[in-house]
Amino acid sequence: MGRVRAVSLWMVLVASSIVTIVHAARVDLQQFSSEVSTNFSTPEEQINLELGLAVNFYSKSCPNAETIISQLVSAAINNDKGIAPGLLRIFFHDCFSQGCDASLLLRDSRGSELNDAPNASIRRSALNLIDQIKAALERTCQRVVSCADIIVAATRDSIKATGGPSFAVPLGRRDSFNRFSTGLLPGASATFGDQLGRFQNVRLNTQDLVALASGGHTLGVAQCASFQQRISPNVDPKLNKDFANALRQICGNPIQSSNTAGLDFFSPFKFDNDIFKNFLTGGALLQSDQNMDTDSTAWGLVNTFAKDQGAFFRQFQASFIKMSQINPLSGNNGEIRSVCSRSNNAGFEPLPEDVVQGEEMESPVERDFIKQVTDEE
Repeated sequence: MGRVRAVSLWMVLVASSIVTIVHAARVDLQQFSSEVSTNFSTPEEQINLELGLAVNFYSKSCPNAETIISQLVSAAINNDKGIAPGLLRIFFHDCFSQGCDASLLLRDSRGSELNDAPNASIRRSALNLIDQIKAALERTCQRVVSCADIIVAATRDSIKATGGPSFAVPLGRRDSFNRFSTGLLPGASATFGDQLGRFQNVRLNTQDLVALASGGHTLGVAQCASFQQRISPNVDPKLNKDFANALRQICGNPIQSSNTAGLDFFSPFKFDNDIFKNFLTGGALLQSDQNMDTDSTAWGLVNTFAKDQGAFFRQFQASFIKMSQINPLSGNNGEIRSVCSRSNNAGFEPLPEDVVQGEEMESPVERDFIKQVTDEE
């Protein structure tokens, strides 16, 4: 018991130290001058919709579609807070693989994108929720709402349910017949140039990269394997020392690669701008996020979003809509699947048990540590 009390006391002291540093840094945020305009217009004013997509697309063909999706998402997140980052990850990974066409969900005799390494830790509960939404919609309006649209609308609703902005999304996508490689996704250690290049390949820019790739990390956790090079064998000098010590405690010695830490250490299941405040105080968990400081425009955006949550929300929703329109299938292209895991004309095999075992769940150490931080605040 003495050892447990000692560890608990140490964790409280570390938490208190980090909170003090973060609060002090937040008071000093006014020293940072924004290098980027915060006069973001609404998404409807910024973005031209792709042919075949429209806001309120199902108003006549399935008028309750978005209500059904929203209600099921809210209920699911109330029971499992990790579903929100799970949906956001599904959205990202699907859209980066040839386009937003629900190819990620195909799990049949021809294989699955879920077997690809970048998708290894996608949450089973988030996948199950999409299947549940599809089943509910099929009972209401058969073969009308695509799985691709469910991914987009459900992810949008999960953002709102966790404290983020509420916004309309264009719908009307159709589902792919085929799976694709997910090798186009930037990795956890990617340089800024590599990340930007991959975003530019899908017609997204620096503002989209910072808002979506780094801003999206306001939700969820990462396995220690994703950031272990920043804490072992040596600590990255850009990491806050107390933060690094806390990460070492979470990951263990030797490092347990499957242990997890919150991407936004202080509020990993709340959609807010704290992730950017963390960056300014040495609290970027992933190397890819830390690398935002190697580009003046990107770092200017980090400073802007750290000071102004409204600016972050406006840019995020605009960038989200842009990403949701990467190579959509519409009109007579693709299909409307009856079951999201298989094409209507394909044979069916159940999802292998080893496809999504690495779920994004916080470790007991991290859960207690986050509670202590919250209590201190």
